[in-house]
Amino acid sequence: MNTNIRRDLNISGVLGGCAGGMFKNISINGHGTVNGDLDCIGFVCNGKATVRGKVKAESVEVNGSASFGGEMNSGKVRVNGKSEIEGPLAAKHFRIDGHTKIGGNMTGEEVEINGSFTVKGNCDAEQFRSRGSFRIDGLLNAGTIEIDLYAECRAKEIGGESITVRKSGFDSPIEKLMKAIIFPKDELLADTIEGDEVRLEYTTAKIVRGTNVTIGPGCHIGLVEYTGVYKRDKDAVVSESRHI
Repeated sequence: MNTNIRRDLNISGVLGGCAGGMFKNISINGHGTVNGDLDCIGFVCNGKATVRGKVKAESVEVNGSASFGGEMNSGKVRVNGKSEIEGPLAAKHFRIDGHTKIGGNMTGEEVEINGSFTVKGNCDAEQFRSRGSFRIDGLLNAGTIEIDLYAECRAKEIGGESITVRKSGFDSPIEKLMKAIIFPKDELLADTIEGDEVRLEYTTAKIVRGTNVTIGPGCHIGLVEYTGVYKRDKDAVVSESRHI
């Protein structure tokens, strides 16, 4: 990007609305609204922001609440509060320590969830790590998938080379209360799970396919198909298994 023709945009206090455009760094330390598309180097929200358009940036950081009315394309996205993106999101590095909702597909290299994550489409990444809750209406696809169950997680389909789902070993009193109110069970729900190395705990799925498949405690699986090694915990429920 050519930074010589760009200027900074700083919003402190309350700004009813400003036009979009090309900027260097954007900082919102109050309540600001941008009417239009943004093309910038860095975007930081330390308050409440509304962007009525697309966002293209090298980095986006939300430390409060932000809503984006179009698609987002960024090298790095970090959410430490609440964000909503009406369109698709493309980000090489994406981390949530709060709540994020995406209205389309999500693509990236590294996805880390330490809060709540909702995707109305598919989620495609190289590495996917969750230590919170998520709901993906389409396909979750990643080379490496690691899910630590702290709350209920859902995806229609899951595919990857290495898929590991395990139950968290620690709950604080606040976590126990929140889960009792919002999420009745710490479990993963999916129609189909398919991978090379599949290790599952506390998972409910219609079909699980893989080379080497381990079905651990708390699982309820309709059908397991495997080509290599298959292991099942005595406390797991599997209706049918096939070596193919």
